[in-house]
Amino acid sequence: MAETHAALPMRKVPIDVMRAVSMLYIVGYWHLLDYTNVGTWHYNPFTYRITVGALALFVLISGFLTGRKDGGLAQGEIWNFYRTRFWRIYVPFAIASGLFLVAGINDTVVLVKGVTLVAMFFAPPPFTLWFVSMIVLFYLIAPLLIRMRGNEVAYIGVCIAIAGAMILYQSVTGRMDMRLMLYFPCFAAGIFLATRSLPSSTLSLVGVQLLSALSLVPTLARPSYELQGDLWAAPWAFFGSIAVFMVVMRAARNLNPPAILTQFSEASFFMYLLHRPFYRWMQNVWFPSTEKAQIPYLLFVCLPIIGIVAWLCQRAYARFLQWREFRVVAPNQ
Repeated sequence: MAETHAALPMRKVPIDVMRAVSMLYIVGYWHLLDYTNVGTWHYNPFTYRITVGALALFVLISGFLTGRKDGGLAQGEIWNFYRTRFWRIYVPFAIASGLFLVAGINDTVVLVKGVTLVAMFFAPPPFTLWFVSMIVLFYLIAPLLIRMRGNEVAYIGVCIAIAGAMILYQSVTGRMDMRLMLYFPCFAAGIFLATRSLPSSTLSLVGVQLLSALSLVPTLARPSYELQGDLWAAPWAFFGSIAVFMVVMRAARNLNPPAILTQFSEASFFMYLLHRPFYRWMQNVWFPSTEKAQIPYLLFVCLPIIGIVAWLCQRAYARFLQWREFRVVAPNQ
């Protein structure tokens, strides 16, 4: 398939919809109910699979946005690429790791493994922050993937080689967090799709939906609670995320969403970084004693506060990055 510029535009509305819904599910449901005394009913065969799909979709979107740059990266551009991700992703991740330590969510050793980016290769990784640690690792190999994606055969070969290296490492050491292997194909798919026209015919959309449904079959015989690190869930993560991505990119392209959706999408990264420490701190300040009051309190008080704090932090950090860029370009002004 020849590369085309048709997919280069941001298509911001569909992506905002997917990022916002995925993050709201994780922060406002999957993790929120961990802080109640209502039991573990939210952990069930259906939600375990939805969670794998939501995280896979977020990874695919990360790859798609990363891979929008046309063609390969020159040497100077590669440095620019890494510098941008360092300031936009790694620095907030490192700061959030400190907050997790202060909040007593992770211990020092685990967090040091996280910020040095070795945690996914020497499990266990930091609680919750494993996802960001994994994304940063994917960014490290993104320039190679961007350079190779123009040749489909070579691209598939490189991805197979990377996956094979992961399997070899795991077979020798037994120390790798298998979620790295589970979600890598989704990131690679996002980079590959970034400069290509997405199929939009009804037949192609029905076909990919069928593939996503069939990809659930291998998971049915597996324990649901193990799916987040089970390679039998890899087909579902891959085809399920692609199916949702293609449908939403088509269905929501003419959508006129409320402004709050865009703001929520932009703040989603900081919301993920901050939600667990803030849930815990707000629990320590005050928490209803009755189970019936705990979910409304978390949902209608804590979650909006976390959203507002994340949005403010995102805006403040964006201004800091603008100021820093200005100082780099014009240091004497």
